[in-house]
Amino acid sequence: MKYPVQKISLEKGLLEGKNLVISSPTASGKTIIAELGVINNWINKKGKSVYIVPLRALAYEKYTEFKEKYLGLGIKIGISTGNYDSTSEYLADKDLIILTSEKLDSLIRHKACWLSEISLIISDETHTLTDISRGPTLEIILTLLKENFSPQIIALSATISNAYEIAEWLNAEVIFSDYRPVPIKKGIFVENKLIFEEGAEEVGDFMSFIKTIVKKGKQVLIFLSSRRNTESLAEKISKEFPLIETELPKKVLSTLENPTKQCKKEYECLRHGIAFHHAGLINKQRILIEKGFREGKIKIICATTTLAAGLNLPAFLVVIRDLKRFSGGYSQYLPNFEIQQMLGRCGRPKYDKTGLGILVAKNFSEAEELKERYLYGEIEPITSKLSIEPVLRMHILSLISSEFVRSTDELLKFFEKTFFGYSFGTIYELQKKIEDILFQLEELNFITLDNFKVTRIGRRVSELYLDPLSAYRLIKAIERANLNIKDTFYLQIICYCTELYPLLKVKNKEGLDYEDFIVKNKNNFLMNVPDAWDFEYEIFVNSLKTANLLKDWIEEKDEETILEKYGITPGELYTKKINAEWLLYGMQEFSKLKGRLDIMKELKKLELRVKYGVKEELLDLVRIKGIGRIKARRLYNKGIKYR
Repeated sequence: MKYPVQKISLEKGLLEGKNLVISSPTASGKTIIAELGVINNWINKKGKSVYIVPLRALAYEKYTEFKEKYLGLGIKIGISTGNYDSTSEYLADKDLIILTSEKLDSLIRHKACWLSEISLIISDETHTLTDISRGPTLEIILTLLKENFSPQIIALSATISNAYEIAEWLNAEVIFSDYRPVPIKKGIFVENKLIFEEGAEEVGDFMSFIKTIVKKGKQVLIFLSSRRNTESLAEKISKEFPLIETELPKKVLSTLENPTKQCKKEYECLRHGIAFHHAGLINKQRILIEKGFREGKIKIICATTTLAAGLNLPAFLVVIRDLKRFSGGYSQYLPNFEIQQMLGRCGRPKYDKTGLGILVAKNFSEAEELKERYLYGEIEPITSKLSIEPVLRMHILSLISSEFVRSTDELLKFFEKTFFGYSFGTIYELQKKIEDILFQLEELNFITLDNFKVTRIGRRVSELYLDPLSAYRLIKAIERANLNIKDTFYLQIICYCTELYPLLKVKNKEGLDYEDFIVKNKNNFLMNVPDAWDFEYEIFVNSLKTANLLKDWIEEKDEETILEKYGITPGELYTKKINAEWLLYGMQEFSKLKGRLDIMKELKKLELRVKYGVKEELLDLVRIKGIGRIKARRLYNKGIKYR
């Protein structure tokens, strides 16, 4: 076999159903191992294969790749990444199912009928176990599946320094490999020099160095710490390159009906074959830029770390310019784990014989620090993040609702079988935290501890994939609501929920206006207004500002106006919009259970207005395919009001 890691996987029992933990560099052939497992599973009619990924974009990339390869063989391939209130029954006849960990967790909560047919689990990017936002969900579902369905598990990652620990937890064989089809040379750029282990060479200033690489027909990825930095550097670099003939800039510009300054900035950079890439872009723009890079239409991408999270976008040269991040009140170096993930993008199979990974130092003193920290330093181990309270609260309710545990003892034993439990054992602090959460869930009326079961509304909270505290706030708001409540107050209560964090911060010059509004409308809010000296008051005020952002959106303010007023990019607005829709949908579901059918209609209208960004009078028009908010307004103003 061409790739050693594949040969080793066969020797270690891949086709005999053995669990495997594979730590091997990017492009070393890990995905082929997963595919061999899927084909073996399919040929022997063992059951369904589930491919778990951390990101929706990665799910669609894998879906497209596998469909092209295997649809002709007769393997039925399915994908599901959204709608957490669905059993996705259309997946029941699929052989290979690609899911995000959150979607699989949601399907478990809904007791999808085909879960018992799963016989192979592929966990891609398994290092996300250490990610504070995504890791706990992956850890819970891997524990649930291995303890209840006993599937074969293949865990893949480019960077697991403690693979033997993960393997022992999963009862798996370990495959370590440092083989890369395209070797990487790593070095440090400092004061016009490239410093390598074997010596240094003069390359001119940073811009000259980058231009030299591109003139050789190579592509470059540059990682920076912030969106502002990516845009600034992309603009600066684009001025050094000539205009090129391509339709890509126009395509990216036209993704929004009313392009923002950010869109126009991207357009100008793309005209020179340069792009910036970050979460502030909308998904359509990111997809176009990624495709343009793969097709060679873009030579340089300046990106935040979003691009390092598993997407298949290799380049000959990877530069990490910003090696620190502001966290915990001060600037600190990024973990080596993250640096190696970014450097893993170096070298394009089929195009490059080698790849080049460069860290940028401010001076020779820092260059020595970077050398010791990143070129010679050890990669940090994967650690569990399961003990964080909001995460525990959500998953404990789910475990009881799904009936995987039927007593406090069974719940504690389940957590002993997680990676956290494997790593730390049953520590008193975690046990105490779990017991406190059980009492809290009972106080919220989501479970009854006497028979260790969920209540009717507790089951719905679990199915809706909401933090139980957020759900409780929404339920109490429904009890206070009446038909005279204005949109602002519905929007404020959903913005008070953690699902819409981070909130916009009220500036000092805005403070008096917000305080005045709060005093005048104290009795209209759907929650008790905290005292001004209470620590929750700042959160409350910020939730009101975030509600005003959504209010401007549904009052048909365009993306440019919102960007100027709130500093929120179209990509950030889209994320807030999606989460707000889901919380409003949750409120409707709770209204139904509470018998508040009178306000359900108002909540549904508000959900649709958030979805489309329109006033109520345009709802009929925007639901027609091909008519967006701007076109709908033009039609309405010309007297065309109904379908």
